[in-house]
Formats: sequence, structure tokens, C-alpha cells
Amino acid sequence: MNSTAALSIALPGATGRTDVLDGGAIDGAALGALIGLALIVLAALGAIVLIVAALVQVAQAVHLSEQSRTRWVLTVVFAPVFGALAWFAVGNRLQVG
Repeated sequence: MNSTAALSIALPGATGRTDVLDGGAIDGAALGALIGLALIVLAALGAIVLIVAALVQVAQAVHLSEQSRTRWVLTVVFAPVFGALAWFAVGNRLQVG
């Protein structure tokens, strides 16, 4: 056994290297926080994409009057996620007649 191996057995982490087995890895709480942060960032990006897509569709909708278009833009701006979902569920339907 060489001196480095003996030192690492006697003092874990003394060689400057960290290993999963000696406790140098990321712990569960930090990993959970990192995953939570990643999910929040992805949800925020998804919401931004949803809102921008709704605003673009409202601006390009030919079946809306100017007053209806203004109402939809205000709905999407002041109630972003709910307004965008409402536009995709109800507002972008063509009105026949």
C-alpha cells in the first residue's frame, strides 16, 4: 500500500479529491433544491412562451374587432397564464355568421 492510499484511508478527503463514497458528493437536500429550481425555471419559460404565443395570435386574428382584440390583449397582459389559456380555449375559435 502506498502512502497516498494509506492517507486517504486514514483521512478521507485529505488528498484533495472528493468521492461519492467519502461524502464529497451533493447531498439529497441540495439535489432537491437544484431540481426544484430547474423546474421553476422551466415553468417560467413555458409560461412566457404561452403568453407570447397568445399575444401573437391575438394580434393576427382577423375575426376579431378592434374592441375585442383590445380586451383579449388586456386579458392576456393582466392575467397572463389564465388569459393565455382562455384565449387558446375560447378566443381563437372562428365566429361563423
